[in-house]
Amino acid sequence: MYNNYYCDKVVLITGGGSGIGRGLSQKLAIAGATVICTDIDRDKAAQTVSLISNKKAVALKLDVTMSDDFETVVEGIVKQYSRLDLIFNNAGIAVSGEIRDIAIADWKKIIDINFMGVLYGSQTAYKYMLQQGSGQIVNIASAAGLVDYLALMAPYSVTKHAVVNYTKLLRFEAKTLGIKVSVVCPGFISTSIGKNAVAPNANQSWNEKAVNDVAAGIPVDAAVDNILKGVAANKEIIIFPFQAKAVYLFARLFTGLYKLGVQKMVNNYRENYRLK
Repeated sequence: MYNNYYCDKVVLITGGGSGIGRGLSQKLAIAGATVICTDIDRDKAAQTVSLISNKKAVALKLDVTMSDDFETVVEGIVKQYSRLDLIFNNAGIAVSGEIRDIAIADWKKIIDINFMGVLYGSQTAYKYMLQQGSGQIVNIASAAGLVDYLALMAPYSVTKHAVVNYTKLLRFEAKTLGIKVSVVCPGFISTSIGKNAVAPNANQSWNEKAVNDVAAGIPVDAAVDNILKGVAANKEIIIFPFQAKAVYLFARLFTGLYKLGVQKMVNNYRENYRLK
């Protein structure tokens, strides 16, 4: 399907200790890639590596909010393997609720992880890839980075929009320099991001709803297949599943109706989930 594309590639993955990062690590190793699985929690990265039987994977600690961490890890990869073929900037978190309830500290945390983490990873990898004359940068965003007026998810949406636009600009500049760049914009994927999301001034029912919404998303295995097929095809924007594409098109073509639906969602949140 896409295995030949990744065979013998040297790949760095952030947020590899769970969810999409773990799925990418496993499938890329099966495809014959050498996988450097990183996470802020090295034990989780090591758990991912323990699930890979061909021994072509290593676990490293990497805090995506620290540019020095990326420099150390990428420099070490290039020294050991003589190159870095792909980076998947995957680490991310979610913050939900109304803007009036979200503290600056929560904004800073999600910007540091969701956008600055992607920026640091991309810029560091790009520097080394330019030296070797080849490489591919893949940034995991979200359909939330394509759709406007996504109320109750402002910090998440803002950071994912930033990732999408940055990636498109990088792709445009890097194309003639031999570097491929793609952005991944999925809908709900069944991961733990909903369980770990910050939701200030919301009741427990809102947290439970977030967990259930995410749990109803497509399985990680199917999501990873979509990502790896799109990356192998060098697509600019990789959006899936069909529901995410449909919402994106509906929001663009019928903006007024879409905004009415979002307003109803906000009203429902205020009536049933906001604490005060």
